[in-house]
Amino acid sequence: MARTTASHRSLAAAVASLACVTGCTIGSPAATGGGGGCAALEGETITLVVPFSPGGGFDTAARIVADPLGEQLNAQVIVENRPGAGGLLAINRLVNGPADGTQIAIMNGTGASASVLGEAEGADFALTDLAYIGRVATENTVLVRAPEGVHRTWEEVRAAGDFRFGSTGPGGADYATATILIEVFELDARIVTGFPGQSEAQLALLQGDIHGLTGPVDDRRAAIEAGELVPVLSVTRERTEIAPDAPAVGEMALGPDQAVLLESLLTLNELGRPLVAPAGIAPDTLTCLREAFTRAATDPEVVARAEQQRRTIGYASGADLEAVVARIGGVPAQFRQLLRDAYRTAS
Repeated sequence: MARTTASHRSLAAAVASLACVTGCTIGSPAATGGGGGCAALEGETITLVVPFSPGGGFDTAARIVADPLGEQLNAQVIVENRPGAGGLLAINRLVNGPADGTQIAIMNGTGASASVLGEAEGADFALTDLAYIGRVATENTVLVRAPEGVHRTWEEVRAAGDFRFGSTGPGGADYATATILIEVFELDARIVTGFPGQSEAQLALLQGDIHGLTGPVDDRRAAIEAGELVPVLSVTRERTEIAPDAPAVGEMALGPDQAVLLESLLTLNELGRPLVAPAGIAPDTLTCLREAFTRAATDPEVVARAEQQRRTIGYASGADLEAVVARIGGVPAQFRQLLRDAYRTAS
């Protein structure tokens, strides 16, 4: 049964607005050498771990790139689902596993980062315990409602009493996003957790048990286009193509304390859905994986195949992601404390 956690808290003390240290746009593929494979991984079987159940957005993204990555490496890449603890269990196992390139994972960048910063139960790793191969997809987040939902616009959400966000629980990006929205906009709201997956949470939304769900645009695209879900807010710097009528947080007039919290969340979102390996991986093996992933993720045929599945490959290089992780490490204390308080309440 779903359980209710988190409630409205007062805004943090006023602080200076957080700036993007190295710029906020990433994703241009670096030039790499041609040819596939490398001595360390050629002919090997590589397990690409998905920390969630089959059929969801992370599973789909992993399967889109698995075979092309294997072709570039002259290796076999198999996808294995290892759900648990909002995606944290699989990452814990990864960082303690063999660092030879045969074990990699697709990670929930926002959820994992928020869990690490907030010292959530089950986050027994640091972001620096991981090596970053490249990003498969972005985390352009939208808040959606049911077509018959009682709160039809973002302004109505802000004016609502006891607005209920749905979430799979601490460890998920939806939990972190709802936590920040409640604080920044002083919502009279709570987070209902305990849903095994997004499909169950979406069913609860359609049945009226909860009022809103946050998640990546790609995961909601088909339902939005079919009229089964309606975007209310884009948790992005600019409005998204799929939800042009939903205001973006980046266009709102915010005080410095609001801006610093939202900018921190958007920085976490830049990590997106990266492929990661244990940090102890040999430099030449990591380079091999990065170059192979770049070729696979930017291959026009792979991009087209993703689009046929209503998915967008939001490529960023491993080096880009290292810069994002460095910025995440510099988020302000009030953002970390807000997450700590939220996870402590949830435990």
